[in-house]
Amino acid sequence: MRVSLGIDIGGTFIKGGVVLDDGKLLEFTKIKTPETRGVEETIEAVLELIKLLSKGRKINSVGIASAGCVSKDGVIIFSPNFPSWRSIPLKAILEQELGIKVIVDNDANAHAFGEHEVGHAKGVDDFILLTLGTGVGGAVFSEGRLIRGSMGIGGELGHILVGEEGPTCGCGNIGCLETYASISGLSKLMKMEGLNEATERVSELAKLYKKGEKRALTIIEQFKKYLRRALISYVHIFNPKLIILGGGLSKDFREILEGLEEEVNERVMPSFRGSFRIAFSFLYEEAGVLGIALIALKDER
Repeated sequence: MRVSLGIDIGGTFIKGGVVLDDGKLLEFTKIKTPETRGVEETIEAVLELIKLLSKGRKINSVGIASAGCVSKDGVIIFSPNFPSWRSIPLKAILEQELGIKVIVDNDANAHAFGEHEVGHAKGVDDFILLTLGTGVGGAVFSEGRLIRGSMGIGGELGHILVGEEGPTCGCGNIGCLETYASISGLSKLMKMEGLNEATERVSELAKLYKKGEKRALTIIEQFKKYLRRALISYVHIFNPKLIILGGGLSKDFREILEGLEEEVNERVMPSFRGSFRIAFSFLYEEAGVLGIALIALKDER
């Protein structure tokens, strides 16, 4: 049985795991992402995690999931939440360091692949994944294949324009879904509303919303409105059978989002109504690790 290491580089944590080709996760761990999110510091942390996980094991391949635009040849072209990562040939760097085959892909693509192999989307060939985390990631499966685009960087669902105001997104634009539906975006909105006096944690926003705190109500209602607007567009464009919501924010806000499927169905064209369902990922932390390891094993074969 082949063994792969999966490493998921996120804005808050770098997660790693040992994965068999049948999808079984043998070991899982995570470390804090360096506060600077700099190239050298982050790569050094990734190498240390790989060293830790590979000790005493024969590893066939390594998969690296990274936020941002990742080209087909494993170059991090741009990452909104890692500003200094511009045209970084991560695949080449790690292969030279490790002497083993390395696959680098977008973290949402990895999560979606994991869902398709061992999660909610097993047996579903047309689905969308939206990850609500530090940023908003996205991936689209159509007829059983990931849609990657000409450069391999397609599927940036978090940067669909849904608004016309608010703080500037990490990508430099204004009005991206990520501005209103991510941890980083909501944190900025909380500061603008002066909510730091009540809480500094975005996860606590749901509790304030339930209590009827006016500023929290404003932010959450905006969050729901723009997320709903984006999902309506995705349904019309991709005609998915399933929409999966993942990421830490979807977990923290699950109760708030429970009626989302019905709300989206009310606003799509009549021919699309009832053609899809919305589910919450149960993989969460392990999704990217599992998915990228399985992508690496599949490519390695």
